[in-house]
Amino acid sequence: MRIGWLCLASVMMSGIAAEASPDAQAQSSPAVKPPVLQSRQLARPDGFIKAVASSYMALGDLYRDGKTTVGGAEAALAYYRGLANPGRPDAIYAIISPSDLMGTSEDAPADPFAATELYLQAAAMGSAEALMRLGDLYREGRVVAADPKRAYIFYDQAAKAGSDDAKLRVGEMLARGQGVSRDTGKGLAIIAALADSGNAEALVLLGDLYRPGGPGMVAMDPAKAFDFYRKAVALGYDAAKLRIGEMTAIGQGVAKDVNAGIAMIEEVVARTRNPAGLVLLGSLYSRTDGGVISIDFAKAFGYFRRAADSGDETGILRTGEMLARGRGIGQSYQAGRAMLAGLADHGDTFALIALGDLLSDPTVAPVDLPAAVASYDKAASLGHSDALVRLGDLYSRNGSVASELPRAFSYYVRASQAGNIVGKLRVGEMTLLGRGTNRDVDAGLAQMNALADDGDPEALNLLGALYQHGIGGLLQADPARAYGYFSKSADAGNVIGSVRAGEMMVRGQGTTKNVVDGLALVRAAADAGSSEALMSLGTLMADGSTGAFDAPEAVRAYEKAAVLGRPDALVRIGDIYRVGGPIPVDPGKAFEFYRRAGLAGDETGRLRQGEMTARGEGTSQDIAAGLDLVRQVGAAGDPYAYVVLGDLHLSGAIGSIDGPAAVAAYESAARQGRADALLRLGDLYRDGRGVPADGKKAAEYYLKAVDAEDPTATAPGEGVRY
Repeated sequence: MRIGWLCLASVMMSGIAAEASPDAQAQSSPAVKPPVLQSRQLARPDGFIKAVASSYMALGDLYRDGKTTVGGAEAALAYYRGLANPGRPDAIYAIISPSDLMGTSEDAPADPFAATELYLQAAAMGSAEALMRLGDLYREGRVVAADPKRAYIFYDQAAKAGSDDAKLRVGEMLARGQGVSRDTGKGLAIIAALADSGNAEALVLLGDLYRPGGPGMVAMDPAKAFDFYRKAVALGYDAAKLRIGEMTAIGQGVAKDVNAGIAMIEEVVARTRNPAGLVLLGSLYSRTDGGVISIDFAKAFGYFRRAADSGDETGILRTGEMLARGRGIGQSYQAGRAMLAGLADHGDTFALIALGDLLSDPTVAPVDLPAAVASYDKAASLGHSDALVRLGDLYSRNGSVASELPRAFSYYVRASQAGNIVGKLRVGEMTLLGRGTNRDVDAGLAQMNALADDGDPEALNLLGALYQHGIGGLLQADPARAYGYFSKSADAGNVIGSVRAGEMMVRGQGTTKNVVDGLALVRAAADAGSSEALMSLGTLMADGSTGAFDAPEAVRAYEKAAVLGRPDALVRIGDIYRVGGPIPVDPGKAFEFYRRAGLAGDETGRLRQGEMTARGEGTSQDIAAGLDLVRQVGAAGDPYAYVVLGDLHLSGAIGSIDGPAAVAAYESAARQGRADALLRLGDLYRDGRGVPADGKKAAEYYLKAVDAEDPTATAPGEGVRY
């Protein structure tokens, strides 16, 4: 047998029993329990104990990654149990890798529970690395439910055992408030101490904490982040060079130089064959990470495919998604779906969720509701609470699936009970609005405020949005309170909080009007590469909030946001040219921007394009093609498309007024919660436009519109935005 991955230990065996006790035998179940070392066995030399612990960790890795079977694992454990040999006290024993002992299986399901037991046994032997494995398992949440609190406990134990890697994770989780109460100062101090000792990974982490857009960012300072990465690069750390390349390419913290940035990343990939670099390049060219490089799905697919060919799971996942959606390559829905299913069948919860997303997306293929639900359910059964949130969204926010608010609420409750922050927010919001459950404004607010009190930025932003706009009859608008929530979110380093607080300062809402300082907040986030900030800046320039209309700057801001992956910014530019005002009306330009937005996947852009095509506005008139495009948007789940369709039938722009067709379109929109469609129906029968005047029918529609304006009747997908 080839002896690979050797951990050699010089073992003095005098006086040591030959076999482990019967209680220590492996169980014949997936959750294999390794032999428990008795006190007399613990007297063995440290080298032997460490070697056996390493073997248990390697076997745990195989279980974690779905590369072993129960039979194979038991064979490996039997080998390790048989190592003791009192007749050869001076022998040197080779602890052989489980994969060399038994080979690997590519078809075995992941078994995180068996992996956990093996890691725990190795930890009991004093292995800090095993504690790290356990922390990683619960932090990453790929094959077991993410549990930050449990992850922090394991990292903390490993740190106390002397692991620098664990100290780094402890510092990070303290700084970000993940799994433990946030203590930014203490967390940064731990990380900085490691960085000062020459730990390159600590320098990269410091960069991540100051880089805009990162999860748990402590402050937005791209120049500072770039400097930390630069120091790590000087230590030869390739992960830092990838980040430097990305920031150089997108102009974050340094002057933008796309070619130089891409070249840096390509150099690392060529030298190290690092699939993370390939995934990064794919993301840059498909803008899934908010880059500012022109979209090139073909290039992106090529990079993801190369990463997939190296066995990288993220590469496989992205390749499958692009195949199924026809991005960068001819669409092959079944082939892409099969790639995602292959990962999902091995218990990869990220793949299960991605598969559910694909199966429930009406823009790719007809929704396969049973299969989507089954995929999400399997991820949920593996403990991934994000899948429960997806299930709730499926029944409350997906226009192509019949809304079942009580069912959606039950999923959100389960996610909330599992500790999922988004689930808790959804429960609070639906309880406040009385959607899918009895309305209880106080309980709903209490749920969200509990999260806000813990510093959760999404809760702070949601509460800010609720109090900024109010909810008719339920919650009075309170701009001062809204500004307070957004300010707290901004203080925690959240970009959205900073942008919203800046907007309110510019407009003098809830705080003293201060155009200069408010714009500075928004511009800082925009300059750091936040597409949301660029959208905000464009709006402030276009609506006169600053005291003047600056349509050219608005267009520039929206263009930058569009390059950052926001096709709705193209719609905003189209609206500027279509409506005119500060700049001349230009229907041709408006149509072109709507067309670009539609090509980038924005349904509103497609809707505007269809409407203008039907009317012959800014383009050659093609009534049939325009109406068909409007109907497609409606079928994809946007009920407003049916309002537009009704308006077209009454406009006279596509032929004679067709009252019955308008009624049918408005009724379709009304069934999906559009109160404005009910108002149009009332007007239509009141005025007798295209149909016989009927005051009684008009009154009925107006009363329905009043009921539909109640917050509990919010249309699917139109919950509070934050």
